Amino acid sequence: MTLVHAVKEETFMKTVSAIRHSCPAIAFLLVWPLMLHSAVVNVSSVAALQSAVNKAAMGDTIVLADGTYLNSTLAIGASNITVRAATPGGVFLNGTNRIDITGSHVTFCGFQFTSGDIGEGQLIEVSGSHNLLTQLNVNGYQAKTYIVVEAGSQYNEISYCNIENKPESAASGCTIQIHISPTVVGYHKIRYCSFRNFPGPGGDFGNEPLRIGLSTEKENVSRTIVEHCYFDNVGPGDSESISIKSCENVCRYNTFTNNPKGMLVFRQGNGNSAYGNFFVNGSGGIRIKCGHNQCVYNNYFETRSANALMLMYVAENPIYNINVVHNTFVNMGEIALGGAGPAGVTFANNIFQKTSAPIFRDPNGGTTWVGNMYTGTLGITVSSGMTNHDPLLKTNVDGYSGLTSSSPAIDASSSSYPAIMDIADIDDDPSLLLDIEGQPRPAAGTLKDVGCDEYVKGKTTNRPLTLSEAGPSYLGGPEGAGCPGRNR
Repeated sequence: MTLVHAVKEETFMKTVSAIRHSCPAIAFLLVWPLMLHSAVVNVSSVAALQSAVNKAAMGDTIVLADGTYLNSTLAIGASNITVRAATPGGVFLNGTNRIDITGSHVTFCGFQFTSGDIGEGQLIEVSGSHNLLTQLNVNGYQAKTYIVVEAGSQYNEISYCNIENKPESAASGCTIQIHISPTVVGYHKIRYCSFRNFPGPGGDFGNEPLRIGLSTEKENVSRTIVEHCYFDNVGPGDSESISIKSCENVCRYNTFTNNPKGMLVFRQGNGNSAYGNFFVNGSGGIRIKCGHNQCVYNNYFETRSANALMLMYVAENPIYNINVVHNTFVNMGEIALGGAGPAGVTFANNIFQKTSAPIFRDPNGGTTWVGNMYTGTLGITVSSGMTNHDPLLKTNVDGYSGLTSSSPAIDASSSSYPAIMDIADIDDDPSLLLDIEGQPRPAAGTLKDVGCDEYVKGKTTNRPLTLSEAGPSYLGGPEGAGCPGRNR
């Protein structure tokens, strides 16, 4: 490809991208004539793969033959191409590797990384935009970071990948790092990925599965979505299963299971939301350490002895305006309210059900209670907004506790709580028009049911995930999610 052609292609794709968000059908019609002339190039070595990438035209698919390839360096600078394994999971890139994706609209699919050591390095770096990393498996690989998405890039997606068993001896760092620009909003997505079995002693200085931002990026707006991901036994690697260190991110519809040492953590940054998540089988819940306008709603916590919710106080960046709304807490560890520091905290329309030990500890003077319902021992004094009433929950077909037809929680909510932040350009649910199952709630606040579950019968779109619903298809993940451009 000549330089002139490359510049023209880049300009064209930027135009298509601009149209794509307002009218996807028109964008498709623009690209489709070019796609008709695309080629499928089969190669059997990494050197040949690199050569084909360098020569690729818009729409080309480059296929690497199944096998094991050692010590591979690959620079993908072309845009609007697909680079994939001949069979999803059939290509192993082991040894020392470095994959740089500087192009945009690149699909990188079907590769495994299961044996190798790059020390303090990073395995895959993405600095282009609109790229898709999918059907990847990184298991037991020695690296500081597996995937890095650089600041200034936008709309990258990591989906149907498995990240597992980052060695305790590996350089300390997260497995996926999203960097945030002070001027360019990222809008990245991490979807349907599985994170499993991170060894280690736990604590705050290990290997986080996923980190969005850094302490130096805490004021930057990210708007990254983490959804439908499965976290199983990653807490020994680090106490932060998801570490949020930037602004306006959404964590939704994820399942945390068998993970008592790990939590979803709003570490720094403002205006973040967590909704529709399941914390089950003894997993830790949510920790809010810093920032303001943090929202926790429509989540289900059954954490056994692990903390379901922790509010903390850091003098240099104190938390305030924290809304904990329409959640259900069942047989969970204590909810820590952070002592004297936190202010502007609201607990509204939550259910707390616990058979032994206190529900709360470390009371603060900055909490308002509205429309909550509990059974058990509070452990603190609450003068109003907390009713001692059995919500009459019952284990449902999906294995968690939902409302029964005679529950006093039905149509019992209060609408007297602060508005949940609506994050711009994100399809979030600040009006709580859906419950945790994805079923509709009434628009009127006083007609909603207390807790995360609305007692309605209909189609459900969200429930606790199993391993078969996340990760690569070749490791038992969803069968329909293969590599684009390949018969599935």
